[in-house]
Amino acid sequence: MQSRHDVVNHPSTAELIKAKARQLCRRTDFAKSDLDECEQEMRIYVWEKSHLFDPTRGSVEAFVTTALKSWIGMELRRRHRLKRWNGRPTLSIERSRVECDGTPTPLLEVLVVSDGPRHTLRSRPTPLDLLILQERVRHGLAQLTPEERDLLHHVAEHGVARTSREWTARLGRPFSRRQVSNEMARIRRRFEDPRLSEH
Repeated sequence: MQSRHDVVNHPSTAELIKAKARQLCRRTDFAKSDLDECEQEMRIYVWEKSHLFDPTRGSVEAFVTTALKSWIGMELRRRHRLKRWNGRPTLSIERSRVECDGTPTPLLEVLVVSDGPRHTLRSRPTPLDLLILQERVRHGLAQLTPEERDLLHHVAEHGVARTSREWTARLGRPFSRRQVSNEMARIRRRFEDPRLSEH
């Protein structure tokens, strides 16, 4: 009878997690900085579901692949819910129109080649871009409470899972990974507030 450890420590499990996390973080709605966190969350999810593994029904590789697909689906739905909740409508670059020299013009005709890499964070920022970003970050951090700054720094240093465990111990009540992620999304929206660019 195989144990949870047999599933989690199986040689193919780590490889599958790394491959799926890399594949996921190539999407435009993820960043390279999400890679370690995704791997950690995937590993925890596989551990949580590993008691369901039945060697008579399939291989460890098939079980882990299915578990990871399930986690990815849940994570994508969660991120899209956060985007919808944040009030960001999806725009069609073919159907949406913008004013260009007083004439309504399809967004597709206004965008230039450099807009794609800039939007997906694949282009190198200019010195002015960096100065503006530094000022916005400085101002955004100043608007956070000490507790929010503490949480932000802890997640950046240790990841969501460890923060969840340590905040649960600190608060004396459950503070789930989902709650940590929701708090981080709320903090992130503070930095995305267009009013920050006015300071």
